[in-house]
Amino acid sequence: MTASIGWGEESRRTTPRSEPLPADPTGQRLCEIFGQYRWNFIRADLPDDATAKAAWTTVKDYPLRPRVLWNHWQDANQLIGVRFTHDTRYALLDLDAGGDYCTGAGVAQIRAALETIGITRTLLLRSSWSGGLHLYIPFAELVNTFNLAVALKECLKAQGFRLQAGQLEIFPNVKAYGVQTFIEYMGHRLPLQPGSGSCLLDDALNPIGASLARFFWLWDGAAAHQDMDTLRHAMKIGRDNHRKRPKRRSHPVDSWRHDLDLEITEGWTAHGQTNHLLKTIACYGHVFEGIQGQALIDYTLRIALHCPGYEQYCRHQQDIERKVIAWVRAVEGYYWPLGSTPTRDTSHPKNTLVPFNQQQMEDAQHRIRTAYAELEQVGELPEQITARVKAIAQAAKVSQQTLYKHLSLWHPTHQAGVTAQLSSLLAPEEENFEAMPESPEPLEIKELHPIEKNMKGEAPCASGLGSDLNSFSPERGVRGDESSFPQEVESAAYDPDLHEQIQTQIRNLGWSVEVIRQFIADQFEGKCWAALTEEERLLLLYHLRG
Repeated sequence: MTASIGWGEESRRTTPRSEPLPADPTGQRLCEIFGQYRWNFIRADLPDDATAKAAWTTVKDYPLRPRVLWNHWQDANQLIGVRFTHDTRYALLDLDAGGDYCTGAGVAQIRAALETIGITRTLLLRSSWSGGLHLYIPFAELVNTFNLAVALKECLKAQGFRLQAGQLEIFPNVKAYGVQTFIEYMGHRLPLQPGSGSCLLDDALNPIGASLARFFWLWDGAAAHQDMDTLRHAMKIGRDNHRKRPKRRSHPVDSWRHDLDLEITEGWTAHGQTNHLLKTIACYGHVFEGIQGQALIDYTLRIALHCPGYEQYCRHQQDIERKVIAWVRAVEGYYWPLGSTPTRDTSHPKNTLVPFNQQQMEDAQHRIRTAYAELEQVGELPEQITARVKAIAQAAKVSQQTLYKHLSLWHPTHQAGVTAQLSSLLAPEEENFEAMPESPEPLEIKELHPIEKNMKGEAPCASGLGSDLNSFSPERGVRGDESSFPQEVESAAYDPDLHEQIQTQIRNLGWSVEVIRQFIADQFEGKCWAALTEEERLLLLYHLRG
């Protein structure tokens, strides 16, 4: 169930009447409109680079009182933002710089869509020096916040607008209902703060000043022209449709898309999330947007730079492009656009007799191998065991206890034993056998003197040609000098790169030496590794990847 008010909200809905307002009339108006909800406001220091993204934080220690709000707004060294409460006198549409709608034509399309639900006047502002836009929607009376959020979302979504971070966001958002804890609306920055780069714009996106008094003058004029009857009707329909929406189980693909979109929208919330989020963004763009190649790299980089928390928590900002390229290549090698032909073999024979525990174990092993390979590919696989356990467990979504059940898949010591066996099995042929001496040395050297009558020929004279045991004459017998039996077939050429790829693939699969031997025999009519040709070894790598 989704509702506009959650547990605990009634006790802190609006600013108490006894709270003293600022002496400045403009400050009083600012607090009356934007200071209705005092809790968990957001703030950020003004960045040194005016175009950089601000590092917003939530202040939970104390409420934002009206005079403090006005004082913070006037401080040119910091940015301040607030949240919505149960009722509101305004809404806000955030059009991010670089998005599809951050243009004069995009604003005109949004305004035309809003007129269908009675919103006929809006105020257009530049949100900051970065060039993003804020479209304010003022009202002359209080309206229900959640019903307004639903109406705006249904209106824009029905007319084909993309509601997501980096494109178009609605404030207030359609928040979830908190059963055991109160869930708040998302916060937004206040308009026209000194030094923030915020200013009023005309329809052609030209600046027309940054006066807060003029902003409220335009605000009153726009609020008076809204068609509130049409808006209230749209809010009722939107809320009823939201309540009556059938609770049906969505398709796994839809659930996956929703989960990816949710993670991208939340962005960075702590350190150590860069790899996960870059993979998520690249996966969403490749699978659901059908983007690939350089376009996917540009898409992933653009979305990542605009995600919340990037400036504050991402520790790879200096090499973010390199990491984006690495994750895009990894994603393109493992996933494929929705509706297209798979780029890897995903066929697995169904076996309904496999016990459930075994299925769970195989699934965990697969996720561990995938996480290990992805971390290793982007150079983020820690050397220390404790750090490696945490990184793989987080990426593979398994417990540390499960990891220690499969040490051969990730632990360096146990992998060394497996690697040694693989190296022995797949080593070049000349290394598989110990070098044999050219002639065996007898334990004791003794001379052999045959009896003369038993010899078939006469002994050569001492001065003859054959007296030198090391000499050779064409007239002498050459028995044994020519090949009189089939020679050993020349072994396949040794390709170090192919050999390394095969070893890496087998190590990722976690197979034992016995399993590898049997797999090669099954694929190549009973042959062993040493008997494979170079083409067959290349085919073996293909089978292993499948």
